Amino acid sequence: ASRPVVVPRRASSFSGARRVVTRASDDPFVSAPAPDVGSLKNKDAKKAAKKAEKTAKKSTATAAPLQKPKRRKPTSGEKKADLPPTEQELRASAKYDAMVEDGGKVYECFVRAKGPNQWFPLGPMAVKQDWMIVPEMWKAESDMKKAGFKMYPALMNAPCFGKVEYGYRERDDSKKITEEQIRAAAGTLNPFEDVRLLEVPLDGTGAPPEPTMMEKINKFMNPYGTGKEGEGK
Repeated sequence: ASRPVVVPRRASSFSGARRVVTRASDDPFVSAPAPDVGSLKNKDAKKAAKKAEKTAKKSTATAAPLQKPKRRKPTSGEKKADLPPTEQELRASAKYDAMVEDGGKVYECFVRAKGPNQWFPLGPMAVKQDWMIVPEMWKAESDMKKAGFKMYPALMNAPCFGKVEYGYRERDDSKKITEEQIRAAAGTLNPFEDVRLLEVPLDGTGAPPEPTMMEKINKFMNPYGTGKEGEGK
């Protein structure tokens, strides 16, 4: 007799499967409870806030040196601090005081741009006799020019370019015109009308004549001379 064919039965995926349940171990590092999602979000938010704060501080510290420092503007009418007088100025002041005490003549000195321009006061000068004021002013021309450019820097700019001339008048406090008189005259009163122009004396004792443009160019191109200065004399 033929043997019956037995077809093996497939085991169901769920019927024979065993579920393995792992018991929590007594070791605290083997198993742990699930973390709280809300606490993680709060920690991430705090870290992000600290990082943003550090970034802002760093950017501020980096940008600060690149900014131009602001300088305080002096208020109107504020005077600059006066520097102490030099030894030369102290000697000149002592000489002036001694000459005034001995009865010397006091003159007021002025400077202006060449031409019929406004006079600017430089200060007083004392001499023993009236005729000495012209040569003494020429002797002090270098100091007067330095003082004029320091007190009135505009004299070094266009259209003057440092070309100045000097004037003088005898100081007489009884004839001094006040600012109130000048304002009351409304431009009809010239407080420098009696200022005399400092001119080179006839004997040649004074400032040397100003070199021409060609002489200036030759001196610039040949600072040590051309060797022809004595020819024709």
